Amino acid sequence: MEKVFIPQDAKTIVSTSSKGDQSKWLVGGKWIKENTRGYENMAEYVASLILQSSTLPQESYISYTPCLIEKADGTVKEGCYSLDFRGPLQEVTLERLFEAHFETTDEVLNNTRYSTVDKFNAIMEKVHHFTGLDVTYEMAQMLAFDAFILNEDRHTNNILFLFNPKTEGWQLAPIFDHGLSLLSDLKDYPMDKSISVLKRKLKAKPFNSSFTKQLALFKGPFIQSDLLLTKLEESPYDIGRTKDVVLSQLKDVRLQQLIIN
Repeated sequence: MEKVFIPQDAKTIVSTSSKGDQSKWLVGGKWIKENTRGYENMAEYVASLILQSSTLPQESYISYTPCLIEKADGTVKEGCYSLDFRGPLQEVTLERLFEAHFETTDEVLNNTRYSTVDKFNAIMEKVHHFTGLDVTYEMAQMLAFDAFILNEDRHTNNILFLFNPKTEGWQLAPIFDHGLSLLSDLKDYPMDKSISVLKRKLKAKPFNSSFTKQLALFKGPFIQSDLLLTKLEESPYDIGRTKDVVLSQLKDVRLQQLIIN
């Protein structure tokens, strides 16, 4: 596994997820993230393999590479890295986008009168009003992908837009950050429990806690199962339980609408 060195003067950036903080660094155009709860690096890597086995264009997602992280004090931890995709563009999370217009997503997401479809459509209408973007298809597909990888961390600060200050134009950022997927959190999903039992404990975000209900927002296959299986078999890394989770998902009848056989 490749080793990445963190210089003494590198600034540690604390990234907050729904399950706590994670250390990451921006070094030489790479975002480097440290495992904190389990095998987040392999979850990111295998999620990348799934996206590479899909019909999504390459520019619409970020790929992750597992690595060893050597800190300046000599300690070595497992983690992963991805390339910095922002360039000169400014990143604005979905939550910050609403806050910039003196609104919050909670006004929609916590409305008990709204169905999952109502919440999704209301947020998409706001996004279109704020940015001029119609990303309904892309967002629904991202939620379908989340259902496949069992991503429990798609909160409103994990949906990103990019703003070009020169042109004042907006674009949806590539799909990124899948560390809390594929049962990677060993504290909540220990290895001595069956995958089928653990899957029942998972909660989705942000429009509904049910992956199935969020999955219903998208129609159409995009994951090429044969290509994915080949990539899993040919992986140079020990991907551990992630492979078993993916195989379980490929057999799940609720997910067959996403699979190209």
